[in-house]
Amino acid sequence: MHAEARLRRCALVLALLPLPAPAAPPPAVIPGQSYDLAALIDMAEQLSPETSEAWNEARAAAAAAGIARSAYLPQLAIEALGGAQRTPLAAPSNLVPKGYFISDTREVLPTLTAKWLLFDFGRRDAVLDRANAQTFVANVAFTGAHQKLVYTVSHDYYALGASTGKLGAAKKGLETARIDNEAVSERRRRGVATSVEQARSDRQLAQARFAVVRAQGAADIAQATLIADIGLPAGTALQVAGSTGQALPLPPASRVDTYVNEALSERPDLIAARGKIEAAEATIREATADFRPTVGATGQAFFNDGRLRSDGGPWSSVHRPGGAIFLQFSWTLFDGGARRSKLALATAERDAATDAYRHSRDVAGKQVAEAFSTLQTALASATAAAEVTRTATIAHDAALAAFRNGLGTFDDLAGEASALSTAQADDEDARADAFTAAAALALATGQSAPGMPARSP
Repeated sequence: MHAEARLRRCALVLALLPLPAPAAPPPAVIPGQSYDLAALIDMAEQLSPETSEAWNEARAAAAAAGIARSAYLPQLAIEALGGAQRTPLAAPSNLVPKGYFISDTREVLPTLTAKWLLFDFGRRDAVLDRANAQTFVANVAFTGAHQKLVYTVSHDYYALGASTGKLGAAKKGLETARIDNEAVSERRRRGVATSVEQARSDRQLAQARFAVVRAQGAADIAQATLIADIGLPAGTALQVAGSTGQALPLPPASRVDTYVNEALSERPDLIAARGKIEAAEATIREATADFRPTVGATGQAFFNDGRLRSDGGPWSSVHRPGGAIFLQFSWTLFDGGARRSKLALATAERDAATDAYRHSRDVAGKQVAEAFSTLQTALASATAAAEVTRTATIAHDAALAAFRNGLGTFDDLAGEASALSTAQADDEDARADAFTAAAALALATGQSAPGMPARSP
């Protein structure tokens, strides 16, 4: 009963919503303004054709529910029939020598007709239940489209953050390579360093410059991907606020089965799958009701404004109201098996919808378990990567100081510089993976991105 009431409330709310306004122009990107994740998601929702399509489908489903509700009310129609008729009619020759006479009629019949289906063994109820269920499914699909858009933009945002961070790490690596190169050059001028060490240091500096170029290209691609997924024109100058310094997501607060249970009750695809089962069951009830009779009433009120004459004689006129009322009983006894086939089709669709729900439930459990484990691993990796970066920084500083004082070799310095550059890049990747994993777990459980409430249409 709770699900049925929720479906009816959803259908009523959507049916009463105003028609959508004409599409607004795309939001302009303000030069110099930095956009954070929430602002980017808001912009994407204004531009996304997927969410707009889902919204229009929800509106269409609500309109279909309105059509189903109209079947409970009587139908009123005003009709008017007017014209002239000339009819030869047979007559006995002893009365009319030529054996026929001509009847002329001229009439205007304005009519008010009312039709009302009184009883149909639940056929209209089933149609309305199906329409309400389909409205609910469309409404949930809008929520699902929103959540997928949130995840896509979140993923792109953190991927851009990782690329930007790795670009920063590459620039730091270039600066480190310059410092190391200067140290080698200084020792070379003092005759302490060899030409081989100088050449290797120059190579390390060149590699660092190449790493910056490659990291810049990756950052440009990540920026272009984010712009495209938001729906902005390619090449838009979009300044994105970085996620550097943002606290890592909190670890999962409970066991994985808790998140699985949450997904079973909150995921839009599972809720929609249950709604499709309810719609299919309503179709079965409608097909069953087709085997039973219907009872309806028809009433007419009319005014006869007419004239009649025979064989060119004088006209006789009538200007009188009239009326009629009928009770109609209809029961289809044979239709070539159409009703039975319709019932079999509805039953098969209900069974298919049930199987689809079970499959979606199994997939959801797998996705939640994977997202749960991925988030745990990503958080642990981010913590470990930060520690590796810290220790690599200390080790490189120590190796540089030792090399400057003649207490260390260039191999030691080059190795620590490479380790530091790798650690900084891994740190950026690990942080981005942690945020993306948190967004993936939110999507898998049917929530918006962490800290962002889901929207309603």
